Amino acid sequence: MAANATFSYKDHVQVLNGFLAKSDGKDKLTALIQYACMFLSAGEPGNVKKIQASVTAARKVFRVMRPLESIVPIINQPGFTGKQHVILEAVGKIKAILMALYFGGDHFVWAHQIGIVPANKTSAERWQKISLYSWALGSVCTMFQETWQIVGLTVVRQEGETEEEYNKRVDAARDQIHQRLLVLLHACVQAALACGLLQVLPFKPRTVGALGIIASAMNCYFLLPSYPKLAVKSKQLARKEYLLLRQTGLWGMQINVLDETFLELFNLSIKRKGPTEDASS
Repeated sequence: MAANATFSYKDHVQVLNGFLAKSDGKDKLTALIQYACMFLSAGEPGNVKKIQASVTAARKVFRVMRPLESIVPIINQPGFTGKQHVILEAVGKIKAILMALYFGGDHFVWAHQIGIVPANKTSAERWQKISLYSWALGSVCTMFQETWQIVGLTVVRQEGETEEEYNKRVDAARDQIHQRLLVLLHACVQAALACGLLQVLPFKPRTVGALGIIASAMNCYFLLPSYPKLAVKSKQLARKEYLLLRQTGLWGMQINVLDETFLELFNLSIKRKGPTEDASS
C-alpha cells in the first residue's frame, strides 16, 4: 500500500514486537498455528497432529486469569448505565458472563489434563462443551451488538452545516461501519468455528481448521498496535489538499501533478478521456 511507504522496517518491527508483547497476541498466534496444523493433518494421526496437540496445550498459559478479566466489567458496573439502549447493555452483560464461562471451562479442562483437578473424563468433556457453547453464544451476542450498531449509524445533514463538515461526518460513519462489519464477520466465523468443534455443524476437521485459521488471523489483525502517527498526519494533510482542490475547482487542472501515492491513498477512480479525433481525418 502507498500509505505504508512512509513506514520503515523499524516501524514494522516495533509493531510486531508490540503485538508479541501481549499475552493475548501470543495466544492468537499460537491459535493460528494450532488450526493450521488441524487443517494440514485433516484430523489424521501423525506428526502434524502431535504438533497441534502440543500447541493447543501451550496456549492455555496465555489465558490465565482471563475469566476474571471477562467478568470485571460486570463487577465494576453491575447495573445499567443508561449510556446505551437497555437491550444493548443487557446483551453486553450476557456476553461478559458467557466469555467468563468460556475461559473458565477451558481452564477446568486444562487443569484436568495436567492432573491438578481429579475429575473424570465425562466431567472434563462436559466442561469442554460448556466452554465451547459459551464461546458460540458469546459470538452470537457480538453479532447482535454489531448489527444493532450498524443499523443505527445514519448521518443526517444538520442545519447550518457546511459541506466539508457533513462529508467529514459521512466519512467517519463509513469508516465505523467498515470496522463493525469486519467485527461482525469475525463473530460469524467464530460462531461457526465453535459449532464445528462441537459438531453441531457436521464440519470435517479440515473445514474446522480453515475456519480457525481465518478467525485467528483476524484476531491477530485486531491486536496489531497502531503504526506511528506520522503516516496518519500525512494522510490527513493529503485529504485536506484534496478537498481544497475540489472546492476551488482546481481538481481538473491539478490532476496531472498528483502523484500515484495520493491516488492510491483515496482509491480515486479517474476515467481519462481518450484522445480527441483530428477533425481533418
